[in-house]
Amino acid sequence: MNEFEYKEFIKRYDKFKKNNLPTPFWDEERQTLEYVYFSNEKLSFNSKEVKKELKVNPSLSEALSKTAFTGFYYSFTDRHIMGWRENGKWIKKSVVGHNHAHSFEEVVRALYSSPESFSIAKEEEQYYSKQELEYLRRVQKYLLFIGMKDLGIQNVPVSRFRNKLHSKYEHAFIYKFSEDALNNIFSGKRDFRLIDWYPEYKENNKKYKPKEYQALIVDKEDNFKMFVEFTDEEVKMYKDIKDVCKRDDLKDDDKVIVAHFKIVEIFN
Repeated sequence: MNEFEYKEFIKRYDKFKKNNLPTPFWDEERQTLEYVYFSNEKLSFNSKEVKKELKVNPSLSEALSKTAFTGFYYSFTDRHIMGWRENGKWIKKSVVGHNHAHSFEEVVRALYSSPESFSIAKEEEQYYSKQELEYLRRVQKYLLFIGMKDLGIQNVPVSRFRNKLHSKYEHAFIYKFSEDALNNIFSGKRDFRLIDWYPEYKENNKKYKPKEYQALIVDKEDNFKMFVEFTDEEVKMYKDIKDVCKRDDLKDDDKVIVAHFKIVEIFN
């Protein structure tokens, strides 16, 4: 985009010239939501002269961080590109090292780029919520499960985004099972997922077609353990299955939905 094209492009923001707080703007042409305002910027630190400067941000939290002088800090380790000038030449190198971000979205991008190297030290977990840590762990374990590697310096090949393993499992749900539940499944004592019964449930003895309902099973740490295919569902009393599926919140005569499955694959 040349200078003339840019000046024409930013005319779309002229209607916000009197707005000094982030204003939501849906750009129909580009199908994007942005937060737009104009700030009075001093020409120098001690200057009384100011000029209006356009501010456009796709993130409301980032836009408000500048308004309220606050923000987020997330630290982690990942693979990233470092660059420096040496003997008149610009040198680039891919390194694994400490990094940080100011939005959770940036953290997710770092993880997506380096699923093998990404990690968060125990002392850094204070910067994240429990939900964020669980999200990052599941995403990282899934990316590694489907074979994604760290990006290096080279151009990103389109094949990175055409993953055959994801195609195989993309319609499978992901269910988390306890260690006891997994041991009972592996030993042949259990072949079902327990679902809480609800009054609207009308499909007792439902049968599933081949490949209609599949799932990946993970343990409490989101390690992928098996790929299963559900065959049928039935309503039972909790007392009928409690020897291999214990729930402290259920009574013997409570109804439960038992979704039976067969194991298709077991992962190491």
